[in-house]
Amino acid sequence: MEAMMEYTIHLFHAGGVVMYPLVLFMLAACTILFERIRMYRRIDRELQQLSDNIDAGRNSNNWATLESAVKNSNDALSQFILPIVDSVYNVEGLENRLHDVVGYMDERLKRGLNWLSMMVTMAPLLGLLGTVVGMIRSFAAVGGDIGAPTVITGGVSEALIATATGLSVAIVALAFHSWCTSKVNYDIAKLEQKLGSIMDLYIRSQR
Repeated sequence: MEAMMEYTIHLFHAGGVVMYPLVLFMLAACTILFERIRMYRRIDRELQQLSDNIDAGRNSNNWATLESAVKNSNDALSQFILPIVDSVYNVEGLENRLHDVVGYMDERLKRGLNWLSMMVTMAPLLGLLGTVVGMIRSFAAVGGDIGAPTVITGGVSEALIATATGLSVAIVALAFHSWCTSKVNYDIAKLEQKLGSIMDLYIRSQR
């Protein structure tokens, strides 16, 4: 374990100065992922609560039952929907207001994903920068003292390590971003289905 730690530290130093932002990118990507997982779990509970509220209204075929159930729910989604179900006057008005719910949820679900997208782009570029710096060191060693194989090897090593690290960070960030995007699309589709049920309940309750 200690030998592995020493080897990791050696690679970090051999990779050059670009390793510092790359490590920060990796830590930031993991932080964003953990925060998103917590948020997605919370939103899953909110969607389930909304589903329960809709079922209560559909079982009684009564809009007031849905309104009462939403009022008794304290989660963020219910609090956002409450003014909508509490002040609806017609089908067109309800439909327009329900679109606002999709926009609200879309913003919550996608928060932080732009940072992951930026890391996917920036990390390989930083790795490439490390490659250029390493090769410059190698050529400088050749030009200044052709008998300096250690410096030449060190420059090439720095170039390769920085490139590999940049690609690794980009791959991890891309995997996180792809999973989060898939989750966003799934939850938005689920929300739209539930909002359609709200619209259907309102229409049936007006008959």
